[in-house]
Amino acid sequence: MSNNVIVIADLFLGPDILGGAELHDNVVIDFLKSKDLLYEKIRCVDITPEYIMENIEKKFFICNFAKLTHNPLAMAILIKNCKYYIYEHDYKFIPSRNPNIYIDFIVSPKSDMLNLNFYRHAEKVICLSKLQYDIFLSNLDFLNSENTLNVHCSLFSDEQLKTFKELNSTPKTKKNCIIDSANPNKRTPDIIKYCQNNDIQYDLISHTDNIEFLKILSQYEKLYFLPGHPEPTPRIAVEAKALNCKFVAPKKMIGVAHEDWFHLNGDELIEEVRNIRERAFAIYLDLLS
Repeated sequence: MSNNVIVIADLFLGPDILGGAELHDNVVIDFLKSKDLLYEKIRCVDITPEYIMENIEKKFFICNFAKLTHNPLAMAILIKNCKYYIYEHDYKFIPSRNPNIYIDFIVSPKSDMLNLNFYRHAEKVICLSKLQYDIFLSNLDFLNSENTLNVHCSLFSDEQLKTFKELNSTPKTKKNCIIDSANPNKRTPDIIKYCQNNDIQYDLISHTDNIEFLKILSQYEKLYFLPGHPEPTPRIAVEAKALNCKFVAPKKMIGVAHEDWFHLNGDELIEEVRNIRERAFAIYLDLLS
């Protein structure tokens, strides 16, 4: 059925919204449009029980849904009446969305967990890396290989991959860099301290425009990165390696570092990421058409 998919998310890509999750979701949205599958995209804050009932025959593709949890009636209607797929960007089965606060990422006590019914009744829970997939299966005992998928990476558009290819032969005229970010999850002060303690000279880099940021990053030999939670697919990990910039980070916290393809760099990595995207698209087409 055409135009049968409603994409729900807290935020969508826009001039003032350039987050990794939104960049990723936009690639999927463009794909659904290209296949005449997209009916509408709608923010969680705009969802009402009436809207769901009016569209009860459609399929719901649910990305970040933190704000949807403030509307328990809408969630209850989805659970009872609708086919929905959770496209998981983090770990919304705990309030902090950060399993790193627990030993081995296993939530204890179990009373800390939430949204379990919402995950339980999803047609599929879609994860972005093996690490994230394993964390979900280790904590939610009703999930298994039948109702949970790993698509192995964040998704990048052809335009983004073309940019990587254009920039990855840039001469490496600078040594080490750190992302200058006020986001506490990026732990910029901690990675600065690490470099200082280890006599590593570094530059802080940032830019509000993603392409301009990549141009800056492409000049560096190494990027040091220290996330505050086990990131399913930090896009910066893929971007750095696609630009032939060595990505230095704790493997435990980098979801894609556990994937078979992560040893690749440059053009080889770009082609593998393209293939991963096409395989993911085939899965979504099968699920949603």
